[in-house]
Amino acid sequence: MNVLMDLWQVQEMRTALVVGSTVAVATACIGVFTVLRGQSFAGHSLTDLASVGGSAAYLLGVNQLWGFLAASVLAGLGMHAIGIERIRGRDVATGIVLATGMGFTSLFITLSMTGNSGGSAAVSVLFGSLFAINPRTVPLICVLALISIVAMALIWRPALFVTVSPQLAHANGVRNGFINASFMCILGIGVALGSISVGAILSTALLIGPASCGLILARRMRDAIAAAAGVGVVSVWVGVIVSYESYHWTGGQSWSVSFCIVALILMMYLICRVLRSLGLVNAAAGRKAGVAHV
Repeated sequence: MNVLMDLWQVQEMRTALVVGSTVAVATACIGVFTVLRGQSFAGHSLTDLASVGGSAAYLLGVNQLWGFLAASVLAGLGMHAIGIERIRGRDVATGIVLATGMGFTSLFITLSMTGNSGGSAAVSVLFGSLFAINPRTVPLICVLALISIVAMALIWRPALFVTVSPQLAHANGVRNGFINASFMCILGIGVALGSISVGAILSTALLIGPASCGLILARRMRDAIAAAAGVGVVSVWVGVIVSYESYHWTGGQSWSVSFCIVALILMMYLICRVLRSLGLVNAAAGRKAGVAHV
């Protein structure tokens, strides 16, 4: 306990733990529904496309969070507009938007590396670091996380209805297009929060990994979200502490905090898969949880 109190006195540690925990809870709510909708690849694509805004913001000297947010939300709406009605259409839309976006990311990072911004643009945008977050950005991150959670709660039931039976939902007066577009916006916010925490490339793990664990472990939706949030928060806290302490273990060469968090999420996911294969948890828990709450 004394060790944790000593670490809490370090401002970088406080910022990393507060931001990481907040983002873990928000992405747990969004990630569970993303997995249920079968849009994990879309979430991965948005994390890649978030790097467009992050790299542009880095080049212009603007807060990267605004760049991540604008790029991921606009890309999500773009995917929805191009091909949200059919799964095959979504795949085509994702491919078109992803290829174009990554080209712009390459351009902006190259310009940043050859300009006055130095050579750290790629690392900052693509892999991030919770230790490098400006404390003045913390309130904005918390507000965005709260907005995403509240918005997810508001559309939860109709969105589940649309996911399970879109035709029946439409026949019952549910505005499928509005619900799908709203979810893509919320997913964009979650991707932006993950990108500012562990980087654009690695944020998929924070969005999908804990959610997948929650859906393996829990039978009910609320329990799946709670389990996902728990996995995410534990991974963040242990990852942050391991990364910080690794400075003393490796002679001054700290392990990347983003790597530590993602590695822990992977370990927890593999443990959940083993538990499921041994029959200790219900393999269909997540699917039943989703259907039961429609």
